[in-house]
Amino acid sequence: MTDAILKPRDLGGRALLMLSAYLILVTALVRLGTSLYLPALPAMADDLGLSAQHMAATMTVYLVGFAVASIFLGPVSDHWGRKLLLQGGVIAFGVGSLLCALAPSYGLLISGRILQSVGGAAVQVGSRAMSRDAFSDAQMISVLGWIGVITGLVPVLAPMLGGLLTQWLGWHSNFYLLAVGAVLVMLSTRGLVGESLPADKRTPFRLVETLRAYGDMLVSPGFMLPTIPIMLCFAVQGAYLVAAPFIFIHVLNMSPLAFGFTSLALVGGLLLGRIICMAALKRWGEYGAFLTGAGVALIGGFCSLAVVLTDSMSVVAILGASAVFCVGFGALVPIGMKAGLSVFADRVGTSSALYGCLTLGATALGSGLVGGMLERSARDIDLLCLATFIASCLILVSSLACRRVLSKAA
Repeated sequence: MTDAILKPRDLGGRALLMLSAYLILVTALVRLGTSLYLPALPAMADDLGLSAQHMAATMTVYLVGFAVASIFLGPVSDHWGRKLLLQGGVIAFGVGSLLCALAPSYGLLISGRILQSVGGAAVQVGSRAMSRDAFSDAQMISVLGWIGVITGLVPVLAPMLGGLLTQWLGWHSNFYLLAVGAVLVMLSTRGLVGESLPADKRTPFRLVETLRAYGDMLVSPGFMLPTIPIMLCFAVQGAYLVAAPFIFIHVLNMSPLAFGFTSLALVGGLLLGRIICMAALKRWGEYGAFLTGAGVALIGGFCSLAVVLTDSMSVVAILGASAVFCVGFGALVPIGMKAGLSVFADRVGTSSALYGCLTLGATALGSGLVGGMLERSARDIDLLCLATFIASCLILVSSLACRRVLSKAA
């Protein structure tokens, strides 16, 4: 399978399952790097003698590095192919994780996070581009649905595992796990995944042409309109990642371990959203399914607004509102991702890179804006809930603007 070019008609049965599993596995691995270590931040600060601001910067650096690297790695995949980018990304991510685990100082820790982000960006760009190359439209929506769920699910599920590791084995164990995971992925999939981009369809890397291609994509309604609601979803995710630990642990007095398990509600929401997406897709088509996701996200936004208006300090109310929003998130991602990547069929790697940059950039923006206003008080609840409500309204408005684009795609 390694020497063959993967084509949609070739992917049936075992080959489809293997490639799908591989893409989902590598996506999950690099997304673990986003937030696995969040419950360990206080211990890391104490051990390395760093401030809370320094530790928060390790998240921002990762997200920004991920977004910026995506811009350059997309054209690389269009020139050199997807397999090389995926394998190189896993290696870089593993080495970066090891540097973080061994870091005696802030400088080496940041260096490791940057290397992790570059490797993670390579995996994300390569996996999305390979999906567009190798799968039929129906297969792509299904696989990208799972990749989208993983992309949103792992960062909120990872703190549960991180809390366990930190409590039992110390903060270093979080990064050792990521390094070992990278090695296991490389060993277990060696010889099983082929190249999806034939040599005659590769495009040379030319900076001016690449910048022009990015410009074309940024002004393309077919690319941008379905991407904007997804960006808003990821911005809410970024806000939640930085605000939730302080809300649940500092304000509501939960233990780090208990906080980790709150992620199960969000996981359930994302999985339910994917199920709703596939059902709505069969019944109403792409636009109907997309609008269904936006509507559910808006319901989550109004639930968040209710938390603010009732001055609620309930874990159930806050978590429930976030979980409902996640249902909409999970329903929106498969259609939005597929629509965006299908517009420029001859530059899938480039469009995948820009898509990754925009979504990760939105995550970084959400975490930066909300994180910069946190007070470690009950006002943080209002801040997160109001941000979710505003974003949900914008998601619905921007989704309504996708009617012509998604109707054409269908």
